[in-house]
Amino acid sequence: MIAQWILPVLLAQLVVLAVNLWHWRRRREPAGNMATADLPRVSVLIPVRNERDRLPTLVQALRAQQVKPLEVILCDDNSDDSSREWLQANLPMHAPGEWLSWFPAPPKEADWVGKNWACYHLAGRAQGDWLVFLDADMELQEDTLHRFMHTLILHARESSQPDDAPVYLVTAIPTLMASNLLVGLLKALLPFSIFTLLPLPLAERHPHRAFAFANGQVIAFPRDYYMRVHPHCRVRHVILEDVALARLVKSEGAQVRIIDGRRLLRVQMYRTLREAIDGFSKNGVAICGSVPGAVAISFALAIVYLLPLVEGMARALTAWHGIAWAISVGLFALSAQMAGLPRWYGLLYPVGLILGEWTLWRSIIWYTRGTVQWKGRTYSLRSGGQAG
Repeated sequence: MIAQWILPVLLAQLVVLAVNLWHWRRRREPAGNMATADLPRVSVLIPVRNERDRLPTLVQALRAQQVKPLEVILCDDNSDDSSREWLQANLPMHAPGEWLSWFPAPPKEADWVGKNWACYHLAGRAQGDWLVFLDADMELQEDTLHRFMHTLILHARESSQPDDAPVYLVTAIPTLMASNLLVGLLKALLPFSIFTLLPLPLAERHPHRAFAFANGQVIAFPRDYYMRVHPHCRVRHVILEDVALARLVKSEGAQVRIIDGRRLLRVQMYRTLREAIDGFSKNGVAICGSVPGAVAISFALAIVYLLPLVEGMARALTAWHGIAWAISVGLFALSAQMAGLPRWYGLLYPVGLILGEWTLWRSIIWYTRGTVQWKGRTYSLRSGGQAG
């Protein structure tokens, strides 16, 4: 009976989730506000590629911040949807002393992924003590940057003990928003894969590459570290750059901090199911590590989460089927909640998994074919999910 044999796997995931729930409580952004004079000098750096519809809301939210960072710089990565024209009409060109400005990226070199190219050039113009990279689709509250600056200084102090490794990368997981149910169920696979499979204490401290994680939507580095290492240049050809950046930091003996950013930031990412499938197809194999790894994970997900349901419907339901179903619902429900999605999504986890299987196999086909298309660009793939 399949339901009986997979129970140890489900229980192991339940233990990982319990550890992460405990750890997540310690990683909430601070409730109090630090005096402005004590905050670090922060440069907020935003790469822009075909974000015309989101730019007005983003810029309005940046201007409405209660406590402003040292500077906010946007870089247009050769958009072809009139993003550049909007920036040109509404923001000044970047110059020293401008608080909110933009500049066009130079033509991308062939061996760079576009986002890494834009981030590299943003960092080259930044003057803050911390460089905070935000995606252009992030939705900010009025106190978002104040609280995030507070978070940065707290975790820098936390790692300042003589025997502790420094924190060279701070990342956050925002509230995930969904435009409709199917998009939401597909997005719910992200927190499920993180919070039920990856122990967060190990993701922050353990040096092994298997435990590396960062969320490229929100990622921050101390400027002195960034200028010494130039991390975006080091991972310039990597599509899944956030995990590669975390691996780079940890390979040098430093730590990562993964922050609960649900009260700070919200993100829509993909507004339609087609956009979501395309976006996750771009990263699916890279997340799994390789095409064979993605194939193995696809079969494992089907065996652990879908096959018991088929078996239960084809034969008589047993207590083992009920236990497996209840644990599965709990895993999906609680992990979804940890990213701001509704807990009741857990009841519909088979639908999300079917969408996820379709997306993962689409990614496998893309990577086997050797090219990935994203935001009007085609990237040729190297081994390990890298693009040149």
